[in-house]
Amino acid sequence: MTIGEKIKKLRTDKLMSQSELAGSEITRNMLSQIEHGSANPSLSTVTYIASRLNVSPSFLLASEEDEKLFLKNAAINDIKKAYVSKNFELCYEMCKNFLFEDDEITLIFAECSLRVGIEEFCKGDLHAAAEYLEEAIAHCNESIYCTETLIAEAKSYFDYMELVSPMLASNSLEDSDKGIFLLKNSFWVYSGIICDADTNGWSQIEYLNERIASLEPQSSYSLHISARMAMNDERYTDAHEILHSLLYREDYDLPEPMMYFVLCDIEICCKELDDFKGAYEYSASKIALLQKLLA
Repeated sequence: MTIGEKIKKLRTDKLMSQSELAGSEITRNMLSQIEHGSANPSLSTVTYIASRLNVSPSFLLASEEDEKLFLKNAAINDIKKAYVSKNFELCYEMCKNFLFEDDEITLIFAECSLRVGIEEFCKGDLHAAAEYLEEAIAHCNESIYCTETLIAEAKSYFDYMELVSPMLASNSLEDSDKGIFLLKNSFWVYSGIICDADTNGWSQIEYLNERIASLEPQSSYSLHISARMAMNDERYTDAHEILHSLLYREDYDLPEPMMYFVLCDIEICCKELDDFKGAYEYSASKIALLQKLLA
């Protein structure tokens, strides 16, 4: 990009007319010639135009590679600030609008895509969650950095969403052993146990006690696993009590997909305990929530 092309792009990006940029120091006609490459600006003119555009003169004079460094330096602090403050949606948008590929920003983009996807998951918008998580995996594959843990975390959400509907399976993940202790993330541990139990049964889960021990004993994840284990042992009264507490205690703010499975489980418990009225009510709530999750 020539210096004239840079000046024109910066001017139009800022919605400035040629007269506004020219100001009192140069003529609009001179600026037009510079932008079209028919005139070369002096150093003093470059300095003046740069100050009007709020960029450094060296940026206007830089080569293409140097220009990339200037653009990154101008953007990276704001990107990092949004990331550190956990404003992942804003950070995602800034990374998305970045003009060229950069490994550091690609890694941040992957992380932000993952975090926004998790936010959508917790709110119950599973189709949006799947899109962001797929995007996170794509950015992970573009990065030169190690992104194994990010991909494993994205996979844990896809595995869980696939229990809600096979339509929510990932299109880009390959079946592979995630590695039992790859992550310390609580949801990853919880999702792995639930998915393994659904696939293989509780008696076939590897390292079950170690995995449960890594969860907070009274966390919603730990309690739901306890309820599922009680149901497996046909202790439906105990399971019903745990599931009821998960639904109604104010300190458990369940992600909506997890609430769906709690409703599924408590409906089963009610049927086993001959509480058919309760089973009907929980079934109606479960169906309504499922419709929302898949909308």
